[in-house]
Order: sequence, then C-alpha cells, then structure tokens
Amino acid sequence: MSYRLVQGELSFKFAAAHFVLGDTGCERLHGHNYLVEVQIYGEQDEAKNLVIDFLELKPFVRKFVEELDHKILLPTENPHLTITKKKNELFVNFIPKNKDYIFPESDVSLLPIKNTTVEEFARLLSSKLIPLFSKHPNIDAIEVGVFEYKGQGCWMKRTRDTI
Repeated sequence: MSYRLVQGELSFKFAAAHFVLGDTGCERLHGHNYLVEVQIYGEQDEAKNLVIDFLELKPFVRKFVEELDHKILLPTENPHLTITKKKNELFVNFIPKNKDYIFPESDVSLLPIKNTTVEEFARLLSSKLIPLFSKHPNIDAIEVGVFEYKGQGCWMKRTRDTI
C-alpha cells in the first residue's frame, strides 16, 4: 500500500523580491509571498509505521525557506547577469540592457540557479531533499511545489529512479 505524505503550504512561506531575466528583457524588481509544499510518496516504514517523520522533514524545508525569506533573490548561473561584490554591496548588471542595481550584500540570497522562477526554486529545493532517498529506502518519490501565490506555481517531482 502506497502513501502520499504532505507537508505543506501553511507551514512554509517566504517573502522575497526577484526579477525574471530573459534574453532581451528583464522584469521590474517585485516580490511575492511564496508558498512551499513538499509531498513524499512511499510505503510505511514497518518499524515506525511512518513514511517519514514530519520532525525529520520540516528542518530540510524550513532551512531552505529561511535562507530566502525577506531577501532579494539573484541567480548566479544566468549568463545575462553579472554580480560583483565591493565591500558589503553587490553590484548587479543585466548585460543585454546595461541595467544596473546595487544591493546590500546582507539583503541578497545568491542562488545556484539560472533564473528566479518557481520552476528553478522547486528544482533547487527538491535537489536538497535527495539525501532522503538513501536514508529511507521506503520513499519512492519526492515532489516539491513552489507558488508565487495560491494557484500559481510549479511542482517538481523526483523519483528514486531519476536521481
């Protein structure tokens, strides 16, 4: 018998600013109150009668959310963006339009992603949950949902076979 364990949107929220980068355009800096949900698929562990303990899952997700909360989110792997640190400030240039920003370093979260989209956030968080597969052989799949607001977001699913 297979189960779907949900750890969700009421528990994990973060407020952050971002802009989405394209080949020729850049959105204006704006923000969202994001919602994060994690679903774990698998069998009950026979010793504990759980798929996974919520107390084990929550810290993984909480750490991710806390690193992004009340920050400006910047992708470090976007070829159209340069980020240079000088003292305690980050100088950011969107190359195609020569558009510049200066942010206090403490207000920014630099992310190893190509763009600050819900797709990339879901991929990043799901990658941080991959160790759960080796620790819990009863887990078959992990699904992460990130939403800009309720009803607009993205799910990323990783299965044991695709890691």
